Amino acid sequence: MATLTKYSGSANEKNLEELIDDIRDWDKQLQISSDEMAFLGQFISADIFRQDIPNLFENLFSYSNTLNILKSEKIELHQAISNHKNDLNGMLECEDISCETFYYKQHEKLEDRLLKFLSDFNDYQTELFKFCTNKLRMNA
Repeated sequence: MATLTKYSGSANEKNLEELIDDIRDWDKQLQISSDEMAFLGQFISADIFRQDIPNLFENLFSYSNTLNILKSEKIELHQAISNHKNDLNGMLECEDISCETFYYKQHEKLEDRLLKFLSDFNDYQTELFKFCTNKLRMNA
């Protein structure tokens, strides 16, 4: 499950290189999430569940829809991070603190957004796995 582990203070305490390092870490986290989502999509649609479970297909359909929403959020987040990475070059042209503060605030907002996404995705996985417990077919 995806988690963000590196944190070394507020964005204002970081230099441009450290902000770019953050973005690299974020990209890695989103790539891991993409891989996990691909697996979960196959898992949900696989013919591995017992057939005697009431509302099984409705529940799996709901999990599939939620996964699609999370995929869309991940794509939007990845695009925002990519844009932010390109925008950080403008930080080199800053001549005052208020200009730099703008970029730092954008960085912190993106980090908060990423952390919320990762938390939501982690919660989704936990809920899905709890639902699937004792619902898989046993081959004898």
